[in-house]
Amino acid sequence: MLPPVCPAEVSRGETRMFELIRDCPGSDDLVCLHSLGIARHLRKDYAEADFVLIGPEGIFCLEVKGGDVERKDGMWRVGRGAKSYTSSEGPFKQAQSARWGLIGYLDRRLGRSARKDGLIGWGVVLPDIRFDRSDPEWDQDVIYDVRDTTRPFTDYVSRLARYFRRRADEMGRAAPARLSATRREDYLQLLRGDFEVVQSLSGLLVESERELVALSPDQHRVLDYALNESNPRLLCDGPAGSGKTLIGLEAARRLAGTGRSVLLLCYNDNLAHFLKVDVARTAPGVRMATLHGFFGETIRAAGLGDRLRGGDVAASADTFDKLYPELFESACSILLDEGTLPQFDVIVVDEAQDILTFPFLDCLNLVLANGFRGGRWLIFHDSGPQSGLYGRVDPALLDTLRGFGAFAVELHENFRNPKEVALEASRVAGIAEPVCRRALRSPVDYRVVADPKDQAKRLRALLVDLLKEGVSPGSVSILSWVNTDASSVALHPPDVGKPFRRIEEHGKPDPRAFTYGTIAGFKGLENDVVILTDLPDRLDDERVRSALYVGMTRARTKLYALVGEAWLQARAAR
Repeated sequence: MLPPVCPAEVSRGETRMFELIRDCPGSDDLVCLHSLGIARHLRKDYAEADFVLIGPEGIFCLEVKGGDVERKDGMWRVGRGAKSYTSSEGPFKQAQSARWGLIGYLDRRLGRSARKDGLIGWGVVLPDIRFDRSDPEWDQDVIYDVRDTTRPFTDYVSRLARYFRRRADEMGRAAPARLSATRREDYLQLLRGDFEVVQSLSGLLVESERELVALSPDQHRVLDYALNESNPRLLCDGPAGSGKTLIGLEAARRLAGTGRSVLLLCYNDNLAHFLKVDVARTAPGVRMATLHGFFGETIRAAGLGDRLRGGDVAASADTFDKLYPELFESACSILLDEGTLPQFDVIVVDEAQDILTFPFLDCLNLVLANGFRGGRWLIFHDSGPQSGLYGRVDPALLDTLRGFGAFAVELHENFRNPKEVALEASRVAGIAEPVCRRALRSPVDYRVVADPKDQAKRLRALLVDLLKEGVSPGSVSILSWVNTDASSVALHPPDVGKPFRRIEEHGKPDPRAFTYGTIAGFKGLENDVVILTDLPDRLDDERVRSALYVGMTRARTKLYALVGEAWLQARAAR
């Protein structure tokens, strides 16, 4: 029975026949389609067969009429009392009409005559009455009435088969052969085959944008914590996708709008570029920089820039963690004497888990009015997997900030990622599942690759598919675990007729170009479609898990990951 359950809204007669056919012994080789619509009927916009039987004997369209049946002055009345209706067509013409509509559909789909393949007949089922009236419009052999309900329904099917074979013989046509199991399956797939229509990626992108816009008002409500004058010091902890950067940016903009001088800091150069473009357009009163960029500007303003020159400066961790703080403090002393040391009413720090150490905190204390103990500041950080990417966060530092009277707030809701993406990222990272606000259905698409050459081939094929779907290249970012120069895109540039642009190439966004770079370099940013490449085959290292978590949670709409079999095995073991 397809469907396997009879809908509650159908007539009592149809329900009864549904159960009789379903429970009939010896009917294992029959398939019964209930309520089969026929869209391209010869005489109607739409027609319907109550039941269509597909079996070894052939295909039969059945019209079921419960209750009484009457014909008067050429008009048919079917049913009883208030549930009766009248029709000029009648059940026999309805059954024959459905049969011809079905034959026409099969002929069009098969490209040949369906009646030559197998027997196609019709019948009328009147289960509540004894119907023995004779008429040129029908023969008794096609009628199933109350007398037949005491016998197996298969007896009626056999009677229909004999009748229509006899009719073919009487008309001088050779009766078609019985239907094989293969041919019956073919007909079943044509008439009511299983299918799944997957939403196109272009449609998914539209739905995602609509949903993100709808969520924005909810996301902005957490600004109340940041803007409350009773909470001059805020320590906000939240996972990826919880809106920390958005809240920090909006808070900086609104605080600057009250006449305050605001310093907005982050760690990632690419995120800083994005934020600088935004604040330059909407919040000119906000000074935006990376922490090290701000330190460097201050050091050079004090005339100590030559101390930053050297062959190993850019690559040395000691340069950032020791030399920068030392030079910054010296620069502040010089600028203070000159009366040019910048002072800010508010400092907002995003990505604090990547940049805040005690030496850096001491440095910022010099440029914040009333210092961190008495001044106004907003610090946003993630104590979860993202904090393991650079390993800089010091729990004692957070305790110190709380000791300054900070109002601590935790964000738990993920506004950025589709639920399947957020849950998969949490599973890979080995953390608790977040509260996902997105309703968009968009599971992670893993694509297995055998080696780097195979990965390059599959990446190109994926990009071609995205272009065919109408996806703008600018909405796609390809992120690699390895350094950009060693990535699949750099070593094997996909020839898809579109340009590729490094994430580090700051400038006017180009919607025609795919962006690519490292997972770490894309931290704090996001895009509609993210493709992860060059992934290691292990998940037993915290830094690997942290990087994967960061990479996976950059996707707003769709996440693809090119992985090896060993990676999938490692994931399955978690």
